Amino acid sequence: MSSLLYLSNQALHQLQGQKTQSIDCQAVSQYKKNLQEIKQRKQWKTTGTGAQFMGMSQYDDADEFANIFPVDAVLTDDQQMIYAARLQDGCAIYIKSLLDPQQAEALVLRNNEFVVHHLDYEAQNKRLILSASKGYAYERHLCVLGLDSSRLQYITEGDCQDEHPCFDPQQPDIVYYDSCGFAYDQQGNVSVGPKEICRLNLKTGELETMISDPRYDFYKPQIDATGQLYFLKRPYKNQSYSGSSLKDILYAPFKIIRAVIGWLDFFTQRYTGESLKSTSGANPAKARQKSEEELFVEGNLIKAQKALQQNQSAGEKFAGVIPRNWELIQYSAAGEQKVLKRGVLGYALNTEGSLYYSNGKYLIAMTADQTEQMLVEARLINKIMC
Repeated sequence: MSSLLYLSNQALHQLQGQKTQSIDCQAVSQYKKNLQEIKQRKQWKTTGTGAQFMGMSQYDDADEFANIFPVDAVLTDDQQMIYAARLQDGCAIYIKSLLDPQQAEALVLRNNEFVVHHLDYEAQNKRLILSASKGYAYERHLCVLGLDSSRLQYITEGDCQDEHPCFDPQQPDIVYYDSCGFAYDQQGNVSVGPKEICRLNLKTGELETMISDPRYDFYKPQIDATGQLYFLKRPYKNQSYSGSSLKDILYAPFKIIRAVIGWLDFFTQRYTGESLKSTSGANPAKARQKSEEELFVEGNLIKAQKALQQNQSAGEKFAGVIPRNWELIQYSAAGEQKVLKRGVLGYALNTEGSLYYSNGKYLIAMTADQTEQMLVEARLINKIMC
């Protein structure tokens, strides 16, 4: 098996043969190192009498590094990896050798004005397509970046999220991606629509909606070497955000206090099994099984143990924690949707006709005849690159 990369718990890993190892992304490690050095130089302000004098206290490194991690990567034919990293409010894109990991990485882009979420590479014209957002903005748009010129060109716009772009291997000017729009009312309430699969011609600008149904999200499209379209499908759940009213403003302080107490109580129960709230008799947090764990996965709340039991009951050899109605679909030219696998979080297509997928618990290889092989056990692999 050739080299395989995957993202799990905000870390990039390489699976080669039976060996798994973490990949050191120098952009990420160097950025963290720089922050540590800055912190050490200012340590007198947060520790000892200096901190008491300044009225400051030390903060947790985990919070400081929460938004510093690799977000996506692609493999090239010459055993190199192009990866994008989030560096707090900015981003960086580097080229790294997989043959010599200690070799210095080549800088492609460094920008403090936007964040990259997804990318794909087109070798013929040596260009990347990115899904990016400005800071913490909810909108995400596509842009093209040439490796030689380092010039960005935005190709989508509007009140929407355009994500998971991929080039058509047979037609390098054709890009597939998923998109969802936002709707606003006079009170400032925001509603996020269902995801649909779009097809964009970079040369002509022609845009076509390929798959759309208000009942479902269609996302993470990929095209194989023969031009066959694949994507993930799950039931659409409306995400709404309410605007402010006079009542909201008046009750805001009480809601904030209640939210803080609830947040502290949630984490206290999760990590100690004890509640901050007074209870009589047996502690319900301790009595509750860990199997009832709830997870936020790509903006969706799932019940991990319930999904695991359903997958086991369905006879899955390697049962995962992703709900069975999250499906991997093969889309025919006639418009037919064939379910290849249920309970899928992420996937990648192999040039040899097989594919890899993750189910929240395992990374699995699946051949054309549905034969499966478990490659590695890893939690919530959301992206696979091969």
